[in-house]
Amino acid sequence: MTLPKLHYYSATGKAHQIRLALASANIEFEDIHPSGGFPPSEEQKVEWQKLGGNSTTNIPMLVMPNGKVYTQSSAVLRAVGRIGNIMPNSDDGQYLLDKLLGDAEDLRTLAYKSFVSWGAPMEMYEKFVNKVLPLHLGNFERILIEGGGNYFVENDKLTIADVSVYDAVMNYGANRAPIGCLDKFTTLKKWIERVESNPGIATYLSSDQYANIENKFNIGT
Repeated sequence: MTLPKLHYYSATGKAHQIRLALASANIEFEDIHPSGGFPPSEEQKVEWQKLGGNSTTNIPMLVMPNGKVYTQSSAVLRAVGRIGNIMPNSDDGQYLLDKLLGDAEDLRTLAYKSFVSWGAPMEMYEKFVNKVLPLHLGNFERILIEGGGNYFVENDKLTIADVSVYDAVMNYGANRAPIGCLDKFTTLKKWIERVESNPGIATYLSSDQYANIENKFNIGT
């Protein structure tokens, strides 16, 4: 059986929320990594541009078995949400989804600026884990509580809003911060457990496919 192919580096990065969305929707997929790693070769860039049809490298890029190609990470995430039926059902839900995707991306952007391994001073990392991250965690917890506490947007249903916020909170936040950074955000902690217990996500996070991703963000990175 031909599977959808997700083109990206062997890293969590911008592709991870897409992987989690595919997993939560029980859509099997294949990770396609550039053979030369990062940075990609000029030949690899040309191949991606040919597949994606844009002037950029196009990744993360999802190629479906029928030949349909999705590019731009937020657009790919929404496409997976529609294919897998993990989108909000109401107009108000669509607005909240868009807002939460923006909130999650704000946290990712600030996290990138604090990566010591990418040249950020340790002071920037310390500011991120001590001030920036708690501020964003508190905002997410407030929104979660206002919506009922189970999931973002649809209180009885996981959507791509949960997937994106989970990726931002864990892979760009909690996994880089000292142990205990989530302790005072009790509703958010329970929500994280709820997301991780989703059958598709739980299976993916325990799989060799996830274990074989080489670059996962860790404390200090």
